[in-house]
Amino acid sequence: MTNKFDDAAKLVGSTLGTIEAAASAAGSRVEQGIIEAAAVVTSSSTVERIEEQTAPARKAIAQRVTKAKKVVKKQVTSATKKATKAKKTAKKRVSSATKKATATKKVAKKRVASATKKAQAKSGAVKKQVTSATKKASKARKVAKKRATSISTRASAAKKAAKKRASATTTKARATKKVAKKRASSTKK
Repeated sequence: MTNKFDDAAKLVGSTLGTIEAAASAAGSRVEQGIIEAAAVVTSSSTVERIEEQTAPARKAIAQRVTKAKKVVKKQVTSATKKATKAKKTAKKRVSSATKKATATKKVAKKRVASATKKAQAKSGAVKKQVTSATKKASKARKVAKKRATSISTRASAAKKAAKKRASATTTKARATKKVAKKRASSTKK
């Protein structure tokens, strides 16, 4: 019984081998036929005429694509330049506001120091004069602190405004890039 199964398996195996060999031979013949047909079509005069007729259109399309690329480059560079200019002006504004704040703080310190010196000089005099000078010094300190805080607040506000302007310009530049890319891709089609 097992011999019969072995014989049947051998028969099926040899049959499959024969089918595979026939299929590979047929496939190579089909491939060779396609290659020959392609060679005949490319060597025909019809293909040459079609290529000659489509050459101007292909040139025009290529020119449009190059023009679109140039336009995109110009838009991107101008947007980048605007963004860098906005950043530079923001930096300048922030630095000038910071300088003003530090200058005001120095002036306030000098006023406080002079008021303190005056109070110390008059300490030998009447106690009333000393207390009034101390009050003046504390008032001067308070005023100086208020001025310094208002200037530093202005400086921080200027920093924030500059950052907003720079980010808005950067966002516009990105949007311009996207639009330019879309235009370039639509002209390619």
